[in-house]
Amino acid sequence: MSSSKTECQFAVRFKGKSALVCGAGGGIGLATANQLLATGIDVALADIKDQPADIANGPGQATYYQGDLSDEAFVSQLAADVAAAQGGIDYLVNTTGVLWFERDRSVLEMDMDTWDQVFQINLKSFALSVRHVAEHMRARGGGAMVHIASI
Repeated sequence: MSSSKTECQFAVRFKGKSALVCGAGGGIGLATANQLLATGIDVALADIKDQPADIANGPGQATYYQGDLSDEAFVSQLAADVAAAQGGIDYLVNTTGVLWFERDRSVLEMDMDTWDQVFQINLKSFALSVRHVAEHMRARGGGAMVHIASI
């Protein structure tokens, strides 16, 4: 199958669909968001980092939200804003996580304050995004969620 034919099929299949990608300030999250944009999905990208310069150009529309994904007030407002702006949320991709090279060590060496902070960011953010995005998916009759993590 030719590349252009495949791209056309994706564009038709995903026309009018929307996604929220959490942890999209770089790495796997940004790469995932760029692939979704290329298929024609409107994508809201969210991360605590500044907006990356290398967000792909459409055909899907990209919107960037900067904030702390382990903060429930931010995630609640994010889900509401994305659903309102995109007409709902069909897909949630959560890649939120931290890796601090200067602080990440084995559990034998890591201080417990760092351990708690890693879990706060890496796991609580997943629970919050599910809690606040699910209601918008239900309103559209369903959706799909993918959570990617490393601990």
